[in-house]
Amino acid sequence: MNPESIANAAATVVTSLGTFIGIASRRKRWRSEIRENLSLAEELEKNALIRDHTPALAWLHGKITLDVAKLSGQPLGTPKKPIPWGSVAFSFIVALAFGYWTYYLDEEGFVWYSIFPGAVAALLLISIMGSFVNREIPPESGNEFPEGAVPVRSNDASEQISRAVAVASMGSNDRYDEDGQLGVAFRFAAHVMAGDFDAAADLVDVNWLRCRIQAWLWNNEDEFGRDHDSLAVLAEAVLLKRNDHALWGDFTSSEIATFQEGWAYLDPETLGGASRRRRVARDYDLVVLAPVGESGGYYVNSATIVPGALTFLMRRYEGRWLLASHLTSAPPAPGFPPVWWVVGDPSVEALED
Repeated sequence: MNPESIANAAATVVTSLGTFIGIASRRKRWRSEIRENLSLAEELEKNALIRDHTPALAWLHGKITLDVAKLSGQPLGTPKKPIPWGSVAFSFIVALAFGYWTYYLDEEGFVWYSIFPGAVAALLLISIMGSFVNREIPPESGNEFPEGAVPVRSNDASEQISRAVAVASMGSNDRYDEDGQLGVAFRFAAHVMAGDFDAAADLVDVNWLRCRIQAWLWNNEDEFGRDHDSLAVLAEAVLLKRNDHALWGDFTSSEIATFQEGWAYLDPETLGGASRRRRVARDYDLVVLAPVGESGGYYVNSATIVPGALTFLMRRYEGRWLLASHLTSAPPAPGFPPVWWVVGDPSVEALED
């Protein structure tokens, strides 16, 4: 026997055996790699520069999550439509029949009319092939993102998980808690859209509420007049007594109608909060809420105009975060009319020079 042939055969056997062993030990290698990456993640946690100023830790956590999903058999990637096996089987049988018919017609030589059953058989085979390709279910449409925004959700499982980890790492602080800056803003918007102004009023700075009452009195001059002193006394009475004052119900009904008309496009269940903290002054933070639809959120890498966004100024007062302004980055100034620091305010435009 030729020694070279023996060597080639032995090499083939060893290669095949190595491949089999590699497949059999893949799960073991995954476990080992996960353990090593977890240890590496603990080391990176100790490095303040990498932890606080780079996304390296989020990338590593995303890879660990993917490896664990593969190890546990969790399906990843874009969901696919099921294969219609009944239609495939029927089409295959019919294609086989037309194919045999074509063969029968051309058995003794090509005849031109065999093109018709042959074409039917070919089209059926193409339709069968179409049942096995392009089965990915496209993501729901209708989510409009600002220019430069990157959605958290992605058709690619790796991107989807790594982006989710990155967003979680950016927003993993108490600002999203129920009593945090963003949590209070979310609750305020939800109460207003639900028509519960009393609950919303418990989440606002008294200065904001005073200005809202003053604006309502000023805008109803036919009923309350324009005397500043009497309006100031009336506004303080409504502010202090609230539900015990005869005008409180009319005021809150007007406020709910105004906000619900202005925020008609909003669904509180699909609002997302900007993760970066925006400090305006001591005890004042600016928060941004924006509709994200069913997208799961998005993130941006540069200054971006976000359509439909709500900007709230939040104030920390006596250990609580309260809404200080719903229009600008400055708290309103009481008066008749109150100052909202908004260009084009109709009440201000109508004032005499």
